[in-house]
Amino acid sequence: MNNDLTVIKLDRERTLKFRRKELKLLEKTFGKKISKIEFEDMGIDDVTKMIHLGLLYEDSELTLEKAEELVDNSAMTFGEMMMAVMEAFKISMSGPNENNNKDAVNETKN
Repeated sequence: MNNDLTVIKLDRERTLKFRRKELKLLEKTFGKKISKIEFEDMGIDDVTKMIHLGLLYEDSELTLEKAEELVDNSAMTFGEMMMAVMEAFKISMSGPNENNNKDAVNETKN
C-alpha cells in the first residue's frame, strides 16, 4: 500500500492526494497560498471542496457536484472526513510517514 495516500470511505474506498496540480487548485479555490490555509476556519463547503480536489488524483473527471453526493451519502462522519482531508494535506506538505493509511481514517460500520 502506498503510504503517501489517505484512504477515505465514500461510495467505496477512495484515496485523497494533493499533488502540485491539486495544491494550485486549492490556492485558486481559497484565494490564498497553501501555507495560509487554516483548518480551524473551514466550513462544510470548504472541506467538501478539498475532498473534491483530493479525489482528482484518482478520478480526473470528478465534478464538485458528484463529490458533494459522495460526501452526503457516505457512512463516515463529517469529522472523519475532515481528519482524512487534514492528513492528506499534511502528507502533501511534509511527506508520508509509516502510519498514514492505518491511522488516517477508521473504517466505518455497515
